[in-house]
Amino acid sequence: MRKKTWIFAIILLLAACSNEPKNTNTKEESAPKTTEPSSPEKKNEEVKEEPVTEEVTSIEEEGTYIGQIDNNSIEVEAAGETLVLRLTDEVRGTVESMKDGAKVNIVYKKNDEGQWVLEQINEVSTPQAPTSKKLTYIVDGTSVEEDALLTESELEYHFYKLPDFEFTAEEPRKDLLFATKFAETFVRIEPLSEEASIDDLKEWAKDELEAIGEVNEVNGVEVAGPAFEKTSLFITASKESYKKYIVIQELSNGDQVKYTVNLPEHKNAAKWEQAIWAMLSTLQTK
Repeated sequence: MRKKTWIFAIILLLAACSNEPKNTNTKEESAPKTTEPSSPEKKNEEVKEEPVTEEVTSIEEEGTYIGQIDNNSIEVEAAGETLVLRLTDEVRGTVESMKDGAKVNIVYKKNDEGQWVLEQINEVSTPQAPTSKKLTYIVDGTSVEEDALLTESELEYHFYKLPDFEFTAEEPRKDLLFATKFAETFVRIEPLSEEASIDDLKEWAKDELEAIGEVNEVNGVEVAGPAFEKTSLFITASKESYKKYIVIQELSNGDQVKYTVNLPEHKNAAKWEQAIWAMLSTLQTK
């Protein structure tokens, strides 16, 4: 009986132990933190940057004043192109007193409408040519050196004139340079406009010389010197005691001038011919 009692007591003790809560010694994992999703407006505010305003800088160049288009704009030849520039009140008075073809210094920039606006314009002063210079030319193998005087034409060009010659205006838009002692020896000087047709002038020149004799094209440098390296036309014709040249020369600034040279027989004909080429080699347009 006592034995059964002990067995029953042991069974009760084991049952009590099995009902106690288990200690697992584990920590409860915390739930991961979640961030509230940003709204599209917030993202745009974070990424968006202030636009960079590009500063409009002024441009300064030298060029040639072509003229006014209307009361509000002008044209200037600069940097190899024709610029159309809007006028401001600050420059309007200066422009009104400026001559077409003047060499100018300009400052301009682009406005918000994409237009080029003139900020400043000033005429560039050209250095004064000396009043005289020595000209050297060759006559029958002999070098001749003479003093020549600066001579200006109303047709906006100048050259240096030797003492054996006189100079006078001739209409329309032509001048005459002739030997004082023999006026039949002369050169007619005709500055050409940009609208002049060189092809037409060549045809007329050939027709004019054919009335004298056979027309020959010659090398300008060999006949008249290095200044005549650029010529659109250099032709001549002669008969008996008379020779004539017609020349279209391109100057260093791009302007073109036509010369008609008459050389009748005279004891000084050889000298005067070379003197004429020497004087014409100094011709410059303004």
